[in-house]
Amino acid sequence: MKSKTVVLVSLLVLGFTAWLRASVALAGPAVTPRNIDVSQLANNESEETIAVNPLNPDNIVIVTNIVVPAAGLFAAVSFDGGSTWATRIIGNNDNLGAACCDPSLSFDEFGNLFLTYLFNVGNTVPVALSTDGGLNFRLIANIAKPAASKTQTSQERRGLFRFVDQPTIVAAHGEVWVVFNGGGPIVATGAAVTGVGLVGPFSTPTPVAGTNNCTYGDVAIGPNGQVMEVCTLTESGQGGGKIVRAAGLVGDLQGFLFTARNVAIGLGGERAKIGAERGAHL
Repeated sequence: MKSKTVVLVSLLVLGFTAWLRASVALAGPAVTPRNIDVSQLANNESEETIAVNPLNPDNIVIVTNIVVPAAGLFAAVSFDGGSTWATRIIGNNDNLGAACCDPSLSFDEFGNLFLTYLFNVGNTVPVALSTDGGLNFRLIANIAKPAASKTQTSQERRGLFRFVDQPTIVAAHGEVWVVFNGGGPIVATGAAVTGVGLVGPFSTPTPVAGTNNCTYGDVAIGPNGQVMEVCTLTESGQGGGKIVRAAGLVGDLQGFLFTARNVAIGLGGERAKIGAERGAHL
């Protein structure tokens, strides 16, 4: 009787395996999703940004530059994984002001969606917040660049702090950080986040050490509150340049400091510099 039981179980397993293989074969190869023109606009879009809600991966949000109208950004929201989209123009002199360009999006672990961009006119970087998956945004901050710096050297071709450009926002691990080109150095500011819609005041905007004349920057937040910034420092105008990296640990956001040390490396056939050093836990 014992041997018959073993044989019966073996036949059941073999039968299930054969059924599973047949099912996979009949299902065929995975189908590549078709491309979708989300905007359906006649003109072009550019400098797009996209974010996926970690609490609901079917919630996807896109924001891009548009050609017309003169003020505004195209925004699209999906709650079915991108199959259908609700679209609109934001920042067209609505509650977000007159938006120009350079949008950046980031969801955090609470489902907060942060948006930064540039105004058509002005030298501040706005930060907007959505708590309903991107359907509605409200302004929560306007980040002003620091006062003029006196650290400019004769080798620096661009004057410091004359404009703001290329903002990037990242939210994670109870923090939200914004970095942007402050007209010379990259400027960083951050705020604590404790829940849905619960965002503290942003820290005093601070130039990141070693980033004078940087152009495009990015920022990342580590699991223990570390903050890393990277940017491209153009020297020759072509064929590379320098990458400067700065890192720190967040204690008091108002007293947070970025520090950097440079180590020479090669990049694209030209000499580049990259450096990192943890800041003090203030």
